Amino acid sequence: MPEMLNTMVTMWQLQMATLVNKLIFYSRRLPLIGRFITERAYGAVHAKRRVGRIAVVLILLGGIAESLLYFGVLLALPIALWTDDWAADERLALFVHMYFCISVLLAGVSSARVLEASKMKYTAVRLMRIAPTRYMRAVLINRYATFMVYQWIAMMITAGSLGISAIQALLLVGAVTMWRIGCELLHLRLFRKSQIIMVKKTGIVSVVMLITLAAAYLPFTGLMDVPLFGAAVLDQPLLLAVLLLSGMTAGYVLLQRTNYTDAVRAVTSFDDPLLNMERMLMDIQQKSLQVQADYTSDSSGPLPVADKRGYAYLHSVFVKRHSKLVNAPFQKRLVIISVIGVLLTVSALIFADHLNVTQLERYVSFIILAKFQLTMGNQLCRVLFRHCDLPLLRYSFYRRDAAQHFRLRLRWLLGRNMLIGANLAAVLTVFVLITADGRFHPFLLPVWLLTLA
Repeated sequence: MPEMLNTMVTMWQLQMATLVNKLIFYSRRLPLIGRFITERAYGAVHAKRRVGRIAVVLILLGGIAESLLYFGVLLALPIALWTDDWAADERLALFVHMYFCISVLLAGVSSARVLEASKMKYTAVRLMRIAPTRYMRAVLINRYATFMVYQWIAMMITAGSLGISAIQALLLVGAVTMWRIGCELLHLRLFRKSQIIMVKKTGIVSVVMLITLAAAYLPFTGLMDVPLFGAAVLDQPLLLAVLLLSGMTAGYVLLQRTNYTDAVRAVTSFDDPLLNMERMLMDIQQKSLQVQADYTSDSSGPLPVADKRGYAYLHSVFVKRHSKLVNAPFQKRLVIISVIGVLLTVSALIFADHLNVTQLERYVSFIILAKFQLTMGNQLCRVLFRHCDLPLLRYSFYRRDAAQHFRLRLRWLLGRNMLIGANLAAVLTVFVLITADGRFHPFLLPVWLLTLA
């Protein structure tokens, strides 16, 4: 137990040091006060300790704010907007159903703290040489203790108006917390048996996400008679007792009977490429044949026009030579949008008597969530870094012009995302026109504005 407490204290100190250094880093770039903060601020140990107390408060408030955003935006806000004519008990049942779909079904597949890659885990295990088992036990205790407290506070604040009591909220959050602990054990057993890290299987996670979110939000539409099975499940005292007991058993196994060395090392092999450059270069060399094939098939055409100069021309040449790597995420999103368009068109033709454009206006905010999933940035930035920036960062002139590189990439990424937005808006326009019998409707204006913005 003393070792566990010492590890938890070390984790909090590491979080505080990281946050304080970030505050110093960004404060030095503020227009007015930045010039008064020098590099020596990083070495001011006593001052950083005093600021560390503020960092602890910010970390705690950040955890509560994250839970409030989850409950408020994903659960309470849709209920407040779209269930005006529902009875109070029906709204509470819908809240519990949505909470079950997202926090139990979806999170059970997509979340596993033991097998998730993070900078904190890399720094603690690989750089600070903390024993993986001791570190993960401290992480699990800290994670699920704070998770339960944050979720309980957020549920009482957001669902208090729906009639949920503090005891009910505590039972629900406690059962979900125990379920998540049990899922940690299941994810670890799956990895030990088949070397499968489920949280990294984006295809499976995406399918589960679509199914669970559809089950959570379809009751709002009235198009399908979706039972509120989540509320029925969590309303069973016997099931809640089983969840609590199984979660406690899993927690005992995870904290007392489990060694995490192999699992932690599997996900901290090269989480941060700048901290493990040798492994990164080896990975690039292994993929060199694929990149060379891309060169032979993509660079046979003419080079970009010569009216571009400097880094703009370099960026154009790079995009030309890596067109397959660059266009793959874009083409996948076009396929997804095409599938969405087919499904919406079929739905508009089948449920023509039940659809009304005026009712569809209530769901326009979902366009933001859809576009958030469809925008490109992460994959393209990785491609740009691995195959363009990494070999050039050894030159000082290239590092010196980082702001210019950023502006070039930003304009390019915005252009790609606007093309995706235009395609999504066009698909939604066809759906709205079919629903409105071919007549223009003002609803199309926010559709285009949101997708492009």
